[in-house]
Amino acid sequence: MLTCPHCRHEICMRELPHPGFFANYRLCPYCEGRFTPDIDTMYRQAFGIFIAIISLVFTLFMYFGNMEWLVPAICSYVVLGLIVYWGNKQMFLVPYEKSKNADNDN
Repeated sequence: MLTCPHCRHEICMRELPHPGFFANYRLCPYCEGRFTPDIDTMYRQAFGIFIAIISLVFTLFMYFGNMEWLVPAICSYVVLGLIVYWGNKQMFLVPYEKSKNADNDN
């Protein structure tokens, strides 16, 4: 389970409210400290989005073309599932550092 980088309490990410649509941090329910995933997790998420786009393209090829795209589509979805599973196991929380040009942060 993930822990708050400030107070070390265990945090269930599914139960945390998000502070806003454009906010890229979460608030700890115990200490109100701001935290965000580590930079490696963000890179894994970007890679996962790239694989998801490739999977979508294969699915569209299969839909509008023929069934020869079935195997690449299935393989890409399996890879996407493994990336999501592995990425969730490797996620760490770090304290949020407010950027200098962020107008939306309090």
